[in-house]
Amino acid sequence: MKDQQPGKIDTAQLYQKAKTFLYKYGQKTALQTKETAVNVKRNVGEIKQEIKPWAAKLQQKTMALKEKTLIYWQSRNKEQKQKIMAMGAATVVMITSVVAYHQYQESLRAYEIYMEGDLIGTVRQEEELKEAIDALQQEMRRLYDMKAYIPEDQEWVEVKARDRELSSQEALVSGIKSQLGQQVQAIEIQVEGEALVTLRTKEDANKLLAKIQEPYLKDDIEYLEVDFLEAVEVVEKPAQLSEIRRLEDALQFIRTGTDEEKVYTVEPGDSSWVIAQRNEMTVDEIAEANPEINVELLSIGQEINLIVPKPYLTVTSRYYVEQTEEIPFETEDVETDSMYEGDRRITVQGQEGKRDIQAYITEKNGKVADREIIEEKIHAEPVTRVVAVGTKERPATMATGTFINPTTGRLTSPFGMRGGRRHTGIDIANSTGTPIKAADAGRVSHAGSRGAYGRLVIIDHENGYQTYYAHMDRISVSSGERVHKDQLIGTVGNTGRSTGPHLHFEVRKNGTPVNPMGYVRY
Repeated sequence: MKDQQPGKIDTAQLYQKAKTFLYKYGQKTALQTKETAVNVKRNVGEIKQEIKPWAAKLQQKTMALKEKTLIYWQSRNKEQKQKIMAMGAATVVMITSVVAYHQYQESLRAYEIYMEGDLIGTVRQEEELKEAIDALQQEMRRLYDMKAYIPEDQEWVEVKARDRELSSQEALVSGIKSQLGQQVQAIEIQVEGEALVTLRTKEDANKLLAKIQEPYLKDDIEYLEVDFLEAVEVVEKPAQLSEIRRLEDALQFIRTGTDEEKVYTVEPGDSSWVIAQRNEMTVDEIAEANPEINVELLSIGQEINLIVPKPYLTVTSRYYVEQTEEIPFETEDVETDSMYEGDRRITVQGQEGKRDIQAYITEKNGKVADREIIEEKIHAEPVTRVVAVGTKERPATMATGTFINPTTGRLTSPFGMRGGRRHTGIDIANSTGTPIKAADAGRVSHAGSRGAYGRLVIIDHENGYQTYYAHMDRISVSSGERVHKDQLIGTVGNTGRSTGPHLHFEVRKNGTPVNPMGYVRY
């Protein structure tokens, strides 16, 4: 080889080196490409069915490129053409495989959806979840006319999933129901920060609060303020369908303070006092539980409520009045030893005064809680009532004015109509020989037999009242005898018109039979 002259490039030598480099590079690349192709082939063999469309397109492009390459190199050296062809083909195969693999991996991209920490389903696109939510909302509107609650804090986790692992719309809807239940957007009324009732809409809540206030407001008053004593809030909150109350039920619950119902049907011989005693209540409590009726004028078959209201809300109202009103008089008791203990007599009649006032009135649940009088003009002062109160010791045989139960036993027949006839007393059944005692002190006006009454004792209590004790087996007192309260006067029997041993007990006021259950308790 001739020495290369300085500054002159040996093109033949350079060409030979380039040829050698390309040959070695082609072999190395071909070997690497072969190894890559073997590895890819394993994966491609598993997934070629799934990437067939992409592979077909790439194969077409490869063939087109190959044809162009063949045409281009037809004029080149055959050896160079073969080497470069091998390099090109291997490169194309490698690129095709890599692109196909990446496209396949991209096709597996999916997302697991979590709501409140629970897996709902798997989708590829956000639109799939939106469509499922729309389907659920349509179902809730159709069935319940309400909007389903969908939490906003959804978690999306990227995963790889084949088509068969994705959730259908039906499965997504089912997943939401399974994890969240039948939750809907509802309205909660809170009192002092605590949940009270849950309703369907804000409109229902406003109607309910208005209905709670309604009974305590009068049409002829112009109110300055109407509110609740307690802090009341209406908030939007998700709730289960089972927690939502009907408007009527929520109203009853808030007014009474309970879901319990206790209804009593008035029977013959009943009075508000009798019903109260039987149910361990007072007449005032009966009246409070039934504000819409007069409990002193009950009728047979009428239903009354026995739950005394303990409302959760207190309605407060404030208004201004200008009115003329009576000034109540005071009562003064004056002791005297000229009267027996327990006796009282008015010696000076009280008289109410009269005044004009201007005032601000505050009511709580319809009852006056405060009167702020800002101006008054008195027309007449009230006159104090004076009552003489006896201090002299009362004889044991003088009536006290109250009655005790005359015997023990079971009430079998009340006062009132019975079998088309008026029953003038009550019947207390017990065994023959059971003691009978005077219900109050007085004078025995009759002791002996009297027709259908059988053996009968009548006590005149000398205060307008008489008591009758009939069907007695044995009489222990005599006519004209004075008896004290709780004194034995005889025993239970079955004499006269009677179907079994019992005491027929009557209370008469000024000669007229009245219901004994207004005076004794059985």
